[in-house]
Amino acid sequence: MFKKSKIEKEYFIHHSQRNKIKKMYIFPMPNVKIMVQILLFVCLLTAGNVLWKYGLIQINGFMTNGKMWAKSLWDLATCSFMWIGAFFYIVGTLYWFTILSRNNLSYVYPMVSIGYILTSIMGVVLFGETISLTGWIGMGIVLIGFVVLSYR
Repeated sequence: MFKKSKIEKEYFIHHSQRNKIKKMYIFPMPNVKIMVQILLFVCLLTAGNVLWKYGLIQINGFMTNGKMWAKSLWDLATCSFMWIGAFFYIVGTLYWFTILSRNNLSYVYPMVSIGYILTSIMGVVLFGETISLTGWIGMGIVLIGFVVLSYR
């Protein structure tokens, strides 16, 4: 209908771009997709660690109580928990390759620290381990870091 003058067009473009910038940086949203991918990866590795712990309990430890190398290796090789744990680790590593191929290492790797929390909680729940107050505080800080890192 009405033609805008050059000054009006420039003002409109400048003003609309400024609003886009505000929307992008004033209210950032966490990258939920990457958070879910990292959590799945961490769950796979945690499952592997839990299975390895069960296996080590079943075979009375590795190189403990005077066991020699050959006996310890044989016990590991014949323990099903160790093989299933290794399977979870292999699948987790392959999944990590897909995450890493699509994202910056400096962005996703620090988020993997959430695994410390999950693995520690599994130790408490499944094996009756205890965590000190400073351990819980440290895990809270890691959790806050995970959330902060998810904002991109």
